[in-house]
Amino acid sequence: MKLTNYQLFWLLFSMESGMTIMLVLSPTFQTARQGSPLAAVLAGAAAVLATYIAAKLSLLHPNDTFVEYVPKIIGTWLGKTIVFAYLLLWIAVTGIVLREYGDFVHMALFDKTPLWIILLFMLLVIVYAVDGGIHIIGRCSEIIGPIIVFNVILFRIFSLKDLHVDRLLPIMPSEGLMPVLAGSSPAASFLSESVMIVMLIAFVGNKRKAVAAGLWGVGLAALVLLNTVMDAIMMLGSAVPAKLQYPVYSLSQYISVMEFVQNLDIFLVVGMSFTVFVKIGIYVFITSYGTAQWLHVRKWRRVLWIVAGLVLAVALFPRSVDESQTSFPRFWKDVAFPVFLLGIPLLLWIIGSFRSRMNRAAG
Repeated sequence: MKLTNYQLFWLLFSMESGMTIMLVLSPTFQTARQGSPLAAVLAGAAAVLATYIAAKLSLLHPNDTFVEYVPKIIGTWLGKTIVFAYLLLWIAVTGIVLREYGDFVHMALFDKTPLWIILLFMLLVIVYAVDGGIHIIGRCSEIIGPIIVFNVILFRIFSLKDLHVDRLLPIMPSEGLMPVLAGSSPAASFLSESVMIVMLIAFVGNKRKAVAAGLWGVGLAALVLLNTVMDAIMMLGSAVPAKLQYPVYSLSQYISVMEFVQNLDIFLVVGMSFTVFVKIGIYVFITSYGTAQWLHVRKWRRVLWIVAGLVLAVALFPRSVDESQTSFPRFWKDVAFPVFLLGIPLLLWIIGSFRSRMNRAAG
């Protein structure tokens, strides 16, 4: 299984763009209000930094996955414990992402269909693709990524007549910088999921350009988020998006050109389905492959169906939309983001770099 840097770029962009713009706009506007565009810029900068740290960490042991090189950096027992915590986190977030997708599709299109059917069929398609290897998801992202970019451009063209540029001012809210910083954290935590690159660089052929590919992918996703935030504030103002569960979905229904171009929400649903396919596909692969390495199982596909079953169980666990789209995102923002996406990779990079220099000096 090999990935090209081009595929890595589209993988990170595709997985970051869909769920991020769907779920973080409302909490961002609730906190940052008029400063939401600035919050989106800060979130993008934080995600790029997290991606850079994760990529540089992986390049200390470029041919090993996260599961393999963490014990080499900090010792077997502590390393395996940290890896186990990450595997549990990846299973949990995969299940919640699947549930969030199911809630949205259930609300938008199939309100008469049992939720579990939507979740099961999506998961079966993903497992079928992942069974072929990560390069299959990479090839899919080469098609899905440009489609997403096309949709973003299409929405921007059709919404031009409804944009009020004056609503962007003032850029800084009257409350100051603190609401902007607080409002940037939901988007930063979602965009920083690109830290999963710690499991992907081992499969990249040309590793010297992997850092640039990863940073460009996350950067483009951050640019799409900024564009969406600006569209929301120019079309609806800074107060209305904070009251909507899915502001982007409302924007797509708002667009009407000469009463001919309407109902663009179907493009949004299809585009989001594509991005969720890539995102969950990556998570299922890295969790299955990583678990097989952690348990010393030679054939990682034997673990795939077990991971898929756990993911489905997690997806069915929340009793309401509030639990899946409010409680877990709060945990992700307050715990997973500072600890698992920033803190631990940074600490591992510092320790690994120090040990590498010591080994070179001793040699």
